Amino acid sequence: MGEADETELLGVLRRWWLRARLYADPLPDDVRTDIEAGTAPGRAAGAALRQAAADRETSTGER
Repeated sequence: MGEADETELLGVLRRWWLRARLYADPLPDDVRTDIEAGTAPGRAAGAALRQAAADRETSTGER
């Protein structure tokens, strides 16, 4: 198996998820172009996962 760092893996997953959403619900051409270019609004999965982990650490540390 190949090796990839976290950034590369998250990039692949993000592109896969955006493409899956795109094919499930066709969008206008300008929105499709933004998604394919990776410039669509929203947060990267890595940022969301890091925030969720930080939130868990904060909530368990207060108990």
